[in-house]
Amino acid sequence: MHDLMSRVSKVLEDENAFLHKQCVESGIDVISGTARLLDPHRIEVHDVQGEVCCHVLSPYTLIATGSRPRHPIDIPNDRTLFMDSDQIFRMEPLPGTLIVLGGDIIGCEYATMFVAMDIHVILMDRRSDVLRLVDAEIGQRFKHYMQAMGVELQLGQPIQELRTSEDGKGEILLKDGQRGQADRVFYPLGRIANVDGMNLEAAGITLDPLGNILVNALFQTTCPHIYAAGDVIGPPSLASTSMEQGRLAMRNAFLLKSHHIPEFFPYGIYTIPEISGVGPTEEELQKKGIHYAVGRAEYHEVARGPIAGDITGLVKLIFHAETLEVLAVHIIGTNATELISLGQMAINLRVRTDYFIDTIFNYPTFAEGFRIAAQNGLSKIGSGRQSTV
Repeated sequence: MHDLMSRVSKVLEDENAFLHKQCVESGIDVISGTARLLDPHRIEVHDVQGEVCCHVLSPYTLIATGSRPRHPIDIPNDRTLFMDSDQIFRMEPLPGTLIVLGGDIIGCEYATMFVAMDIHVILMDRRSDVLRLVDAEIGQRFKHYMQAMGVELQLGQPIQELRTSEDGKGEILLKDGQRGQADRVFYPLGRIANVDGMNLEAAGITLDPLGNILVNALFQTTCPHIYAAGDVIGPPSLASTSMEQGRLAMRNAFLLKSHHIPEFFPYGIYTIPEISGVGPTEEELQKKGIHYAVGRAEYHEVARGPIAGDITGLVKLIFHAETLEVLAVHIIGTNATELISLGQMAINLRVRTDYFIDTIFNYPTFAEGFRIAAQNGLSKIGSGRQSTV
């Protein structure tokens, strides 16, 4: 864990230094402190000692204060046993067993990371499946991968109580009376917007029922010259979308050429293996009654797969059965979060699936999976474009 945290600290230090350099070169004044609104245009900043260090008069303001771990259930005060995502890397030494509560993105990312570090991981969720937001086929494949890695899944079991056992371990009491124990318990149970202490009411800024700042399509809050972006306004809460929201918010504020957030953008899940997707899932297309076809390329069919030691991944290409227009791409496996951009461009440019057959990919690459998936899909619908090889 010490080696891991040393690496994390180095990356953060370098990234912050780069951002500070960019601010200086762009003529941006940086004030470090805790800010609160005095009125719609005045901001008061406090230093680390809590003293007022300055006041800022601002014609436009962008709130991008992010989020923090959400604690929806009663958690014991022992932060050496029960940890959220801000505390998990403080584990010293590494535990022999770890219970992860929740099978959403953060829970699955950390579960696979820690099982790869030879920790016995038990993932619990009150629902019967994991990663419910992804395409069901991809989610089921990932579930099997987790189990093959050694993650113990205990799903469909509502949690009644968290407590410290008599022998000093983290204990989970389930509603059916069963118990689970581990050296540490990790509870990634969502995020909540960082708005405490900002005195948003001084500017008449409204929050939604979940505590996120309400904004319109231009990212304006209920105080028109104050904008908000990122986790503080709620889903999708991705670093990629948050950066674009902030950029568009300021272009809107200063009446520069702008656009709406794209309807389709990729998500990346940094589990082992990676998962990424863009566009609707099969289940969503079925609900809409859209006539679609699916092409698949298993990583063992792509030469780069065996070379890289990954023969279990999948490129899943979904396209309209009549027009052949690409509708969605879902990938699980090595470099999934890199490959997905090709699918995003295909959707936004309304590319036909046979384009991937008529183009040439570097060999060997994982990207060649798009060509194999296209051949596979078109052969199923008798389009006449299947491979003659």
